[in-house]
Amino acid sequence: MNSSKVLFWGMALASLVSMPVMAQEKADSVTMNLDQVLEVALTDNPSIQVANRTIETQKYAKKESIIGLFPTVSVSAAGVKNVKVATMVMAMGDQVIKAKMGRPYNYTLQGTAAMPLIAPQLWKSIQLSEEQVALAVEQARESKVQTISQVKEAFYSLLLARDSYAVLQSGYELAKKNANVTNHAFEVGSVSEYDKLTAEVQVTSIEPLLFQAKNGIELAEMSLKVLMGIDVKEPIKFEGNLSDYEEMLFDELMKLKADTDLDSNSTLRQLDLQRNQLVLAEKINKLGYWPTLALQFGAGYQAMPDKFNPFDADYYGSSSLTLALSWTLWDGGAKLLKSKKNRLSVESLDIQRENVKKQLELGIQSSLTNIETAAEQVVSHKKSLYSAERAYEIAEIRYEAGSGTIIELNASENSLMESKLQYVQAIYDFMSYRASLEETLGKALVQEK
Repeated sequence: MNSSKVLFWGMALASLVSMPVMAQEKADSVTMNLDQVLEVALTDNPSIQVANRTIETQKYAKKESIIGLFPTVSVSAAGVKNVKVATMVMAMGDQVIKAKMGRPYNYTLQGTAAMPLIAPQLWKSIQLSEEQVALAVEQARESKVQTISQVKEAFYSLLLARDSYAVLQSGYELAKKNANVTNHAFEVGSVSEYDKLTAEVQVTSIEPLLFQAKNGIELAEMSLKVLMGIDVKEPIKFEGNLSDYEEMLFDELMKLKADTDLDSNSTLRQLDLQRNQLVLAEKINKLGYWPTLALQFGAGYQAMPDKFNPFDADYYGSSSLTLALSWTLWDGGAKLLKSKKNRLSVESLDIQRENVKKQLELGIQSSLTNIETAAEQVVSHKKSLYSAERAYEIAEIRYEAGSGTIIELNASENSLMESKLQYVQAIYDFMSYRASLEETLGKALVQEK
């Protein structure tokens, strides 16, 4: 058997071995669109998982405040060895009487139950805990809005990288075809060596761009998977093209212009919740002037034997019921100073909110302008694309007929490739600005189960 046969059968065997593996890899790959990507990200993204745990933490803090309204029960036990028993001296006229107080051992078992009856600050602190839970929920919502915006940006970047690669690949194939035609014409003597070399340079000039675009696709896919919270080696096929979004551009533009209120903006919502907390903190501070009333019940047993044996001793029981009233009449003006500090904090927060609102309104108008400009560029670049396609067809016909030059053909080819790239770039700009505006408005959330 000669070497060529050995090589043939070796390649055939390798193909048979690799077929099940390739089939398994293809079966294991998952195809996902943007909605499915967002669904995974809203579950597995690390920042969202942390935000959800923050909500649970605040819920436990609220329950901890509520538990303060319930009775508390405590039990204590103690054993004392009196090294030297105290002596009490009493004077009875001229006679002095000495008596030892206590015995060598002292054992006590004490139980206490206490419950607040009137505790204004505690009651209001429960309401403050509810505001803290609401703030944690809003922070979690902000994490979801930001994650959705970031995932959309990454998804559109992946589509841009893939569409750009497709444009470059198409231009590369076109350049190779022209180079082959020119090379054949050079062999028969119908074109000069200059035309042949120019056509070859056109091919080699696109190859580095293809490598860069391919690397950009891999990097965009890994970035998207990281935002989704999955392994970067997970076999996923992301479907879609930027041209799929062209038909909905102007409808989306009209919708965005019609709904630009900031009611759902997370930053403003959090500032409002923080203000509510400051107001509640001031109310809690003022309730510190009110008295508190607590009920306490205590019971216990005590024994004082001569020997060290707590289980062989005579125990005597006792119990008490206490109603305790506590009222701070003067604290040196601490609560008054705290009230002034709280009022200044509220005023500062109001000023900050107004400034943030103005900046957001300015950002919204800027985003709308950018979105409108991108939409107009899509239309303009699409017209340029039609013109570039027609110009290339004419240049190709002229070159094949011998009335045109290779320079004209290459120029029209580059113009066509550039028009395609500008077209997909304009669609990407529109979708990117749209995602950013949705994040600002706080309306990027999809329907959740």
